[in-house]
Amino acid sequence: MNRSSSTMILIAMGVIAVSVAVVLYFQLGLSAGSALVIGIGLMLTMVTVQQPMERRRERAWIESRLAEIAAVAGDGEAEIEKVAARLNRLEQALPGRVREQTGELAAEVEVVGELLRQVTETLAELESTVEGRLDGVNARFGALERHIREAEDATNRRVRRVRSDDYVDEGRHGRMSDARGDVSASMKSALFVPDTDPAFERDVERLIREEQIELHLQPVVTLPQRLVRSYEVLTRLKGASGLIPAAEFIPVAEKSRLIAKLDTYQVIRAFQILKRLTQRNSDVGLYINLSSESLASSTFFREFQGFLSQNRVMADLVQFEFRQEALADMGPLEIESLRAVADLGFHFSIDNVTDLRADFRRWSDLGFRSIKVAADRLLGRAPLVTGDIHVEDMAGHLQRQGLTLIVDRVEQEAQVIDLLDYGLAFGQGNLFSSPRQVRPEVLGAQAATGAATRPAAAAGERVGAPRR
Repeated sequence: MNRSSSTMILIAMGVIAVSVAVVLYFQLGLSAGSALVIGIGLMLTMVTVQQPMERRRERAWIESRLAEIAAVAGDGEAEIEKVAARLNRLEQALPGRVREQTGELAAEVEVVGELLRQVTETLAELESTVEGRLDGVNARFGALERHIREAEDATNRRVRRVRSDDYVDEGRHGRMSDARGDVSASMKSALFVPDTDPAFERDVERLIREEQIELHLQPVVTLPQRLVRSYEVLTRLKGASGLIPAAEFIPVAEKSRLIAKLDTYQVIRAFQILKRLTQRNSDVGLYINLSSESLASSTFFREFQGFLSQNRVMADLVQFEFRQEALADMGPLEIESLRAVADLGFHFSIDNVTDLRADFRRWSDLGFRSIKVAADRLLGRAPLVTGDIHVEDMAGHLQRQGLTLIVDRVEQEAQVIDLLDYGLAFGQGNLFSSPRQVRPEVLGAQAATGAATRPAAAAGERVGAPRR
């Protein structure tokens, strides 16, 4: 019984004792002392009787609780015995089951080992075959070199013989020059030496130094919605007879060590374009082509790194693009330059991909976020080196490594239809939009006259929609 109940009983006893004493004093006429003694005695009597009764009730309650605890403990022991029995059965059955599963695994491992042995033998045979063919090719090249040297010696002797004679007749002199030209051309063809035009080289050098450069933008669109997501910056030289494409003047710029100046111009102007584009849409990005030789130039890279530090706010919108063959030739200096740029928050892209067996995980760790493969290569209409991953699954495979596959050089609607099953999210090519020149006022080359014009369609605008 709880304490509150005991208190109430004690108060009730006191009330009864006082009531009896009052009745004896007022009704029966006893003296006050006698009535008080009788009331106290009655109080003590009731307390004496009540205490044993309360103890018996508490004892009975405790015994019932103990009985309940004992019952629960008994149930727990029964459950424990059941669990122990199940564990015993499991211990007895487990070794046999493990032996069965291990036996199957051992058989499979043996089969795999046999297959590996066969693959090793096949590779060894293939290696010996390749080495034999390489020896034959080397022997043929050696014979070709000897033939070229003999032809060159014979030509030199013929030229010296002709020069020793005093030809006055113009016809004979013309025939001699033609003969020397034919021999020289055949030798160049045999030696695989490209014929360069010094006048063209001088013209390219002059145009770069005078910054006679045009920038064009070609959009990268989402598939299949064809919404503009970003742009690639393409460079053209303004020659006397028209625009000179990058494929023609880039080798000359690298040879004349003007590629860093060209890249400097392109990067500065590209960021000007990006600032103009982000005024209309903050999500539009740019792909900016760079030469790996510029990364190795300490003068260029110092200024380049400082410029990027001042424009880190646009780092998520810019990807610097390199050709795959240039990445393969990069040394430790270029790699460290890439890491320094990536530390500033900028990312990179791989262009003109022809080999899908490359270590894309390594490039992803360096900050590369996308690769571009031509549509004809993905569709098997142009050479493309592939590995164990099927081309149709390459987009998902690259996505798991942090890279986005972009199909470029899309020229026909049929190509888009054939590529729908490849899981491609982005595309680029003349089918969506040909490269468009960036207007001079966007680059700040001259003051804008009249209403402001748009350099290119803003991101999110459908390609081919009417321009306002």
